[in-house]
Amino acid sequence: MARSKRAGEVVVAVPDVGDVLARAAVEWLAPLRGQLSAMHRQNRLPHALLLLGQPGAGQSELGMWLAALLLCDGQEAAACRACAGCRLFHAGTHPDFYRVRPEEDAAVIRVEQIRGLSESFALKSFRGRAKVALVDPADAMNINSFNALLKTLEEPSDNTYLILVASRIDRLPRTIVSRSARLRLPLPVAGEALAWLNECRKYAGWERLLALANGAPFLALQYADAGLEEIDTQMQEAMNSAEKSQLDIIATAAAWSRDQPEARLYWLESWLTGQLREAALPSDLANNNRLPWLRVAAREPMIRAGYRLLDTLREARMLVNGALNTQLLFEGLLISLMALVGGAPGS
Repeated sequence: MARSKRAGEVVVAVPDVGDVLARAAVEWLAPLRGQLSAMHRQNRLPHALLLLGQPGAGQSELGMWLAALLLCDGQEAAACRACAGCRLFHAGTHPDFYRVRPEEDAAVIRVEQIRGLSESFALKSFRGRAKVALVDPADAMNINSFNALLKTLEEPSDNTYLILVASRIDRLPRTIVSRSARLRLPLPVAGEALAWLNECRKYAGWERLLALANGAPFLALQYADAGLEEIDTQMQEAMNSAEKSQLDIIATAAAWSRDQPEARLYWLESWLTGQLREAALPSDLANNNRLPWLRVAAREPMIRAGYRLLDTLREARMLVNGALNTQLLFEGLLISLMALVGGAPGS
């Protein structure tokens, strides 16, 4: 994938932009596309837009769709794909489009990237039209990055648009959220999601992968590419052992580090997300039946610990293909997991 830098930010050429825009065209996102298109035609689009949804709901896809619309030379309801602006965008070389995301082998968006973006936004547009930045995922920024971004939000330049993509609003400072218009993405009903997935690829395991993705079809597609169905049974067996404090951490970490480590991190992230979603249910019966690790007096600290582990899993997934000791990574994660769901090792 081609990469170039301008004034410190990461600008990534996206050769699969056509596939991304095709996913953004799904039927269940049509109302949001219509709403954004109407706001664009009426010159009512906010300077900063925060696209929120659970992982795989389509925030990245819709963000790219909106960026394409804003950079199109025409005035249609969607990007025309034929003008000079669209051709540049599809080639990943549009000079007024800034896609900011964690650099290779990094878990966060660095403050230098955001400062570079702010400097670029302060300059005139290369093509004399709009300038658009897509920060994806915005909840991967650290506190210094957020503070740097705040200046851009407080002092927006003319005809500039900042699209923030996130799944965890609790990781965004109030100062960022309050200065952005929020748009929450829906999920399709299960039947619609399964029909779309089968159109993408004939695959017998879509129903299970969609369940692992908590109903998000784009994430289920990502899981299929990662090979999650192949390891589903053994991962669930490992979680059952962890809940009984019977998991051999060293042996398990060694095995996982050698066999599809990224897919296993995906699975753990999905499993813990589902557990925490159930923990948020109002029914004590559901929690008591399904979540034995929450049958404790101090339930809220356990939930907070679960979310901290979820953040760690996400960061580990970003780093797993880099230069780090994967077995030690899994050992640390499994120790935290055992402490959360089954008590400390050996207890």
